[in-house]
Amino acid sequence: MAIVLIAIGLLFTGVDFMVGSGISYPDFIQPTGLYHGIDIHPRIQQYVTQNILGHNLQVDILPDVIGCLLVLIGAFMFVKHNKKFWFGVLLAILAGGCSIALRVIPFYVNGGALILSALSLYFLAFVFEIWMEYIMIYVTVNVSDDMANVSTNRRMQFGWWVTVFARIFIFLLTFVGIGSVRHVYEAVVLLFTVFYLYQLVQTRKYVGTYKVYKEGFNSAVLPEYVKEKMIGVSYRENPDISLDELRYVRIIHYDFKGQIQEGELVVNQKIAYPVMRVFYQLYKWEYPIERVRLVDDFDGDDEASMEANNTSAFNYRTVEGRDELSKHALGMAIDINPLMNPYVREDGYFPKNATEYLERDITLCKGEHKDKMIHKKDMAYKIFKRNGFLWGGDWEDCKDYQHFYMK
Repeated sequence: MAIVLIAIGLLFTGVDFMVGSGISYPDFIQPTGLYHGIDIHPRIQQYVTQNILGHNLQVDILPDVIGCLLVLIGAFMFVKHNKKFWFGVLLAILAGGCSIALRVIPFYVNGGALILSALSLYFLAFVFEIWMEYIMIYVTVNVSDDMANVSTNRRMQFGWWVTVFARIFIFLLTFVGIGSVRHVYEAVVLLFTVFYLYQLVQTRKYVGTYKVYKEGFNSAVLPEYVKEKMIGVSYRENPDISLDELRYVRIIHYDFKGQIQEGELVVNQKIAYPVMRVFYQLYKWEYPIERVRLVDDFDGDDEASMEANNTSAFNYRTVEGRDELSKHALGMAIDINPLMNPYVREDGYFPKNATEYLERDITLCKGEHKDKMIHKKDMAYKIFKRNGFLWGGDWEDCKDYQHFYMK
């Protein structure tokens, strides 16, 4: 609903509805000589009195104010998604205030004061209006820029920029008195305003599904290409969880060579935010994680993913060697550097190439990357626990050193 209100409001503020009210302004008193040291050229006087103000009170004041009011309401409803909408609220108030002042000021001042005041208010109203639209468009993109919605957002931004440049041309053409071409640009403004507002309305179902924790750390509903990659591999139709309940999380991390790499995870929507927070904190500590890829890159084979020391999350599967559904099947668990942190039971361990890391005493372990083993003094353990995760290394009947999960 908020998106629809903003779209209607931007239509009212972005397209001029110029109709005379029948209420005449007082006769204009042409200034003689300098006004406070300023020589106001006759062309400027003509532009203000004929093109900006007219002879009657223009009723475009009503759609402008209504438009700003609708944008205000929509922005208030969106503040919970992004606090930058507060700035849009302020700009809507300023734009509406300047529009009102511009239309009523001829009743209170005249002569040179009217010309300069009207020019100033006209310019400020235009700037605040464009600025308000910019905030509304780009902050909406920020809260809805899910990968599945990127193309819609880009079309919306393109359409809006076309209207901005067309309105600038209208401003300049009107000023120099070329009225015939102005109508062409007005048609362009109307056409592209409807175009970008249509795209804006299409984003409404994605609002709130794209969340940014910090730069490089975000979550979104599953893009179509990720769904296609997962279906029949890590995801199969089941009664326990749907694709709509999962989120695609993108992160950055340090690898074993100290280089920054991009990573991706699929997790339950319930833990998407804490997962972003955990990996951001690991990143700030420069904690080394060899790779973070979807298990689908390993054909859904958990053993192959672990052998490659891949950090992963969602995989609809049972616990290794049992009929019990894994926490990974619900997207509620993450395995960190599994090669250095194997899953150990009485009847064996996984992955099979983790033999040298079965010894958990770092002073006795012969593994090349024994410093990446997770223990209770390890930074990964501390960060995950601080953010509400439980650790498989605390289990009594077996030990899953790689495994952090939420209930």
